[in-house]
Amino acid sequence: MRVRKALIVGINDISVVIARLLVSNGYDVSMIASNENEARLGRGVPAYVYVGDPKNESILRGGGIDESEVVVLSMDDETNLEVARIAKSRGVPTIIALISNKERYLDAFIELGIYAIPIVDAVLSKIAHYLKPSFKQLLYSDDKVQAYYVVISSESPYINQEVRDVARRCGVAIPLIIRGEDIIISNEELRIEAGDKLFIVGASDSVVKCVEKIY
Repeated sequence: MRVRKALIVGINDISVVIARLLVSNGYDVSMIASNENEARLGRGVPAYVYVGDPKNESILRGGGIDESEVVVLSMDDETNLEVARIAKSRGVPTIIALISNKERYLDAFIELGIYAIPIVDAVLSKIAHYLKPSFKQLLYSDDKVQAYYVVISSESPYINQEVRDVARRCGVAIPLIIRGEDIIISNEELRIEAGDKLFIVGASDSVVKCVEKIY
């Protein structure tokens, strides 16, 4: 049976958990640390640990980048971006980067076709899930378009209204909602409930007005 390989660049508390997850799912995992102190964090992880400059292609080859189906990048954003370019040029099928500065780096990763996960967004999403407050977060913005993630509070005036009707009146798109563990595509009969998580997309002015009303 063919062994699936994965390479993790950067060793820290998050990447150690990712390594264990990959191993538990049948991957042969290698990790690259930039120094010996970082490498010590990988002790106890069932993975091969290499020490060196992760931007050095010989180090990456030694870590198995050419054989890896998955590369996970968990260093500073600039290093992640440089290694992502190398991994992309070597034909790695799946590249995932954990990024700290979404405003500065997210577009660059997206243009490369990299799966970029803003660390702050992931944390805020979990906080919203567990605390279930009224909550809104800007996901994307440019000169014309905005996208928001909104958790509906129990005080929202739009509770029990049809999602498509609300979207039409606001002049936006609400393509799906998350309700509990379910992802639901909007349809004519879907109504808004307290605690629903809505994705709202459209022209910037319309989205801002809709979010302020629905929130």
